[in-house]
Amino acid sequence: MFYRYEDDGSGKLTPRVRLGGGWQIFNSVVGVGDITGDGRGDLVARDTAGALWRYDGTGSGTFAARVKLGTGWQIFNTLVGTGDITGDGTSDLVARDTAGVLWRHAGTGQGNFAGRVKIGGGWQTYASLF
Repeated sequence: MFYRYEDDGSGKLTPRVRLGGGWQIFNSVVGVGDITGDGRGDLVARDTAGALWRYDGTGSGTFAARVKLGTGWQIFNTLVGTGDITGDGTSDLVARDTAGVLWRHAGTGQGNFAGRVKIGGGWQTYASLF
């Protein structure tokens, strides 16, 4: 199951709202901010075969049908939605490969990511990234 929790305005969370089932096919689900350029937050999810899928936020607390972004993402052990780290106004994604190399995937504003750019190595010493 997949649930949404909202802030009730006083710093507390409202009761959960079920967004649907079937999410067990993914080994990573990441909030990436707005990668489609529509002003709404989106999700990306990686399935166990390594395909990356985009779920567009609808603005009503739900997500549109998934869109396949590509394959080969199984080489990464960590995916992190970072916001806009390139300064171009579009949210980006950072991924760490199994050798500990960190890669930046710049958002294009069209719902996908540009080719990866190496940030640096040695990141395997960290148990988690956020």
